[in-house]
Amino acid sequence: MGSPHLIMRPLCGFLLTGLLLTSFLGASSAPRANSIVPDDIAFKPQSPLTTDTAPDAVADVDTQYLSKGQCPDQSRSHDNLQKSLVIARFLRATPYTANAGNLYAAESGLPEMLRVQLYEQYQTIGPAVLQQGFAAAGLTDAQLKQQAQKIARQARTQFVVSGTILNMGMYTPDSTYRPTIFRQTANAFHDLTHIEKFDKRDRVLIMDVQLRDGFTGELLLSKIYATSGIWNNREAIGFNSPAFFNTPYGEAVRSLTRQISQELAQVIHCQPFMAAIDAHAGQAQILLHGGANNGLHAGDSLNLYQVVMVGSNSDYQVADTRLVKRETRLHLSEVYPSHSIAVVEGGSYLTGHYVAASE
Repeated sequence: MGSPHLIMRPLCGFLLTGLLLTSFLGASSAPRANSIVPDDIAFKPQSPLTTDTAPDAVADVDTQYLSKGQCPDQSRSHDNLQKSLVIARFLRATPYTANAGNLYAAESGLPEMLRVQLYEQYQTIGPAVLQQGFAAAGLTDAQLKQQAQKIARQARTQFVVSGTILNMGMYTPDSTYRPTIFRQTANAFHDLTHIEKFDKRDRVLIMDVQLRDGFTGELLLSKIYATSGIWNNREAIGFNSPAFFNTPYGEAVRSLTRQISQELAQVIHCQPFMAAIDAHAGQAQILLHGGANNGLHAGDSLNLYQVVMVGSNSDYQVADTRLVKRETRLHLSEVYPSHSIAVVEGGSYLTGHYVAASE
């Protein structure tokens, strides 16, 4: 993310490139057909985990950095400031698979389980749950990015998590709800001994979970998670109830959400802290949407990135969001719980859209 180095180019080429880049940054709101933002000065969110596992097996991704608790770029570690995260209401691909046990509240229950686990286990993540879902069916990648950016702006968060419940049905529902005399006897044996081998009351949970950067919409994690457990309760106990977690299936669901929260936290750990800022032309002081609750202190210094829209070469009215590093920095003069007052290095004024980021 340092300044571009132009080697062995004529002086006129150097001046022309500088003029073009300056002109482009000054008109950041206007999409262009070709990107002239060099990669080495544009921030790109780390995307270490983008893996889909087979939906018929328990997810077990062999990701080296996860197993060692490290980031892909080991020189970067951003675990000292609290980052904000919003979890959208999950969608359901097959509604009828929730019939057994009346588990229709899973769409809101699973995000709430993730929120609680992230809040209790990872102090550097501030999670919240959104009541609206993240529409994904039939949308292009550009539209998904734009939707994530919109949700992040509304919720004032750095990251957005979405999910789709693909299946939570039973392999053989009759084994639980209409068992034969032999199966009734076998069920009683399994319940008494807690021996699950040959128990036919197996139930699955398969879901697709995605994590996106709220400023750029970039996909940071995409993974299909799956688990299964014995569903031995014939009552309409509902999702996320004490009776639900007393079933082997409920225990398996809790274990899976614990794994998901761990992997979400690891990916978020590898990202810098970022916060939106409000700057107005002619004003030296600016408002930063982050404060003491995030671990910031008066006197802290943050990097400054300009938000630049880069037009697509192939899609009409589609643009990618790039975060381009500026040479000036942001200094916090006053810090409050949820926001801070900051000044730009050298007393410069800001024009355009910017975000602040940790080292």
